[in-house]
Amino acid sequence: MSGESQVRWMTGLVSRWPLLCGAVALPLLLVITFFIALFTPGYSHLSDTVSRLGRDSPYAGVMNAGLMAYGLLVIVFAWGLYRQLGRSRTARVVWLSLGVAGLGVLLVGIFRVDPESASGATSLEGILHAVFSQLIFIGLLVWMIAFARAVYLDRAWAGFAQVSVAAAAVSVILSLIYRLDVSKTLEGLVERAFFGLPLILLEMVSLRALWLAKARVMPASAMARRQGTSPDSGGPAAGR
Repeated sequence: MSGESQVRWMTGLVSRWPLLCGAVALPLLLVITFFIALFTPGYSHLSDTVSRLGRDSPYAGVMNAGLMAYGLLVIVFAWGLYRQLGRSRTARVVWLSLGVAGLGVLLVGIFRVDPESASGATSLEGILHAVFSQLIFIGLLVWMIAFARAVYLDRAWAGFAQVSVAAAAVSVILSLIYRLDVSKTLEGLVERAFFGLPLILLEMVSLRALWLAKARVMPASAMARRQGTSPDSGGPAAGR
């Protein structure tokens, strides 16, 4: 490996590892949630919220550790996305809002929801859990709007602005349905829907950001071969 290749490889590694944190965060959370729910007697994904796994499950400690790990990964990814978007004023809002959401998830893993038998959040821990849960949603909502503003004219992010705005709008509607307590039997499903949309978007953004970061450090000849063009002429690569 030449000196130039080593520098390019190191530059790519430094720029991509925070973005990789975002890519692995959601799969990690999904796997932990699935298996903890599987071994929690009586738990239902339709009627029970994810927070219940951090209180009622025999493996509540593992669930809460998973939430804290997810929050940390999102915080690191927020910084990487800020760098990827060019460190503009809007990118700074993206960074801060997503970082706040990640911090909220981390704190939700520390401060648990009150027992289901309690009427609302009555203990200090339960109140803090409710506050940090709201912080997550507000942070994700601001992030989606700011991210849409940051990329709507960027051809490398074509379509992401529209998807981000749509996800924000649907999440708000679903969160209102959740707060109206329309159906307790579907409380878990509605919660997963209005939190899940921003998290799925975050996963999509992280994968796209990883691809863009890799493309930026790829040598011109390698990029040309991947795209089927000649690096010198910009036309189709000559057949052999």
